[in-house]
Amino acid sequence: MPELPELQALAEGLGAALAGRTIQGVRVNHPATLKTAVPPIEDLTGRPIARVWRRGKLLGVETTGDLTLVIHLMQAGRLGIAAAPRGRPGRQAAIDLDIGEGRVLRLRELSTTRRASAHLLDAAGLAAHRPLTRLGPEPIGLDADGWGAAMAPGAVLHTALRDGRRVAGIGRAYASDIMWAARLAPFARTATLGEDDLARLAAAADAVLSQALQRARERITTDLPN
Repeated sequence: MPELPELQALAEGLGAALAGRTIQGVRVNHPATLKTAVPPIEDLTGRPIARVWRRGKLLGVETTGDLTLVIHLMQAGRLGIAAAPRGRPGRQAAIDLDIGEGRVLRLRELSTTRRASAHLLDAAGLAAHRPLTRLGPEPIGLDADGWGAAMAPGAVLHTALRDGRRVAGIGRAYASDIMWAARLAPFARTATLGEDDLARLAAAADAVLSQALQRARERITTDLPN
């Protein structure tokens, strides 16, 4: 599953690529991927794209007004720009937003399990969206005191790092890298972490995730194969 660095780089790349674009049409190829019916997704038509953001492992395509398409890629979802299909798109295409000039912003699903999801939300729906409201703080820039609060109550450290309700955006890969850099045991109990442990955890998370984000910015592409 993509984690904070890859998703942040993708959000930044899509934000730059979609700047000034207006959604000219919508096609839902796999209705199960779209988890909301109100407002109808067709209401995106004619709306300029304001920005693309990331929070935790969620991506948001925000339009002018108060509609945002919130996407969770899960393990096999992909989001990027592709050539508009001339006929029926391939089976992996879940949702297409026509952005003009023969291009679409496409949500693809590479797995037959169809776990990727999209929710179209107005301002009130966005403020109440549980996958967002339950997220903990972002880890980059979080100080030792913030990590101490996030790690309480006690749990196994490797599990706690991957719990988005404690701290947002970290999965298995970066949790392991952070613990290694911080010289902390994966099965340590978070309740036993002292001030020095938390300071090392904060520094390691900053270093590991910031370096990974820089690498992701250099290699993540917003283009999808047709």
